[in-house]
Amino acid sequence: MRTIDVPILDVSAIEAAFGRHAAALGADDLGLAVRTLDRVRPPNWTLEWYLPWWLGQAFGLPSETSHRIVTSNVLGLVAVRLEDDANDGEMGVGELEAARRVSARLFAAATDLYRPLFGPGSPFWAELDATLSTWRSSAARSLATRGAPLNVGARAICLLADRAASVPVVEACLDHALTALALYDDLCDWETDLAAGRWNAFVASLTDAPQTAANRSRNRAAVLLALMTGTAASDAFGRVAAEADRAAALARSLGSAELAQHLATVAIRAVAQGSDVASHYAGAADRATTLIFGAALSGGTG
Repeated sequence: MRTIDVPILDVSAIEAAFGRHAAALGADDLGLAVRTLDRVRPPNWTLEWYLPWWLGQAFGLPSETSHRIVTSNVLGLVAVRLEDDANDGEMGVGELEAARRVSARLFAAATDLYRPLFGPGSPFWAELDATLSTWRSSAARSLATRGAPLNVGARAICLLADRAASVPVVEACLDHALTALALYDDLCDWETDLAAGRWNAFVASLTDAPQTAANRSRNRAAVLLALMTGTAASDAFGRVAAEADRAAALARSLGSAELAQHLATVAIRAVAQGSDVASHYAGAADRATTLIFGAALSGGTG
């Protein structure tokens, strides 16, 4: 149920603003930017699109200011996604050059949107540099990828609303939220990641074997065994729910009912999905047991 005094974010207006800023890239590069935007839309990327809006409304910022920061967030999100694509090592030379060129241009456009809001001496600029430096040097790219534009926009909202004291609370909220999302992604994508040779936290939690091509079958078997014979699914989804619940509690303390509601919904869905996945693999285990031992048990009663 929506809070009636919080305006709904106009996503189509954000898309239009993105298009205006990206139009200067040229036809080919614009196409790459738009295709990448299509990969990072809500609902999978709701937090990245809505966080500055929800915080801005909770802290009393003008809607135009929050809209500007959402636009910067989305430009930065696409830039970060392209930079990560370039670092994956799966692109040809031409694609790699295009991805890095477009990423740099979109980062610049995202940064430029803050210039009318913060003077040259504002602490915002040092914080922006520190955030991007941390992202570029991070080994945990999936979590850092999502965190880079989020942290920049969230800090900007706090500073503009004269709520600098809220920055640690906002950052803690985001840490828990991003941990929940990263865990959830790894739970949903573990088979795809294993097949593609990408490190996966859920796999790592169930087997000590290095996640290399040579260990792929061994690791897959270990995960399937844990899912069919134990509480791996419900435990893992429970961790997602716990992190999302912590984030929701912090959002409520900030006065952002919509952010809290979104994060609480993530927790509720994680619990339900954990139950479904656990039931699925329990059923698979029962069928396997019947298949393997059923004939022998039937023969033994004759």
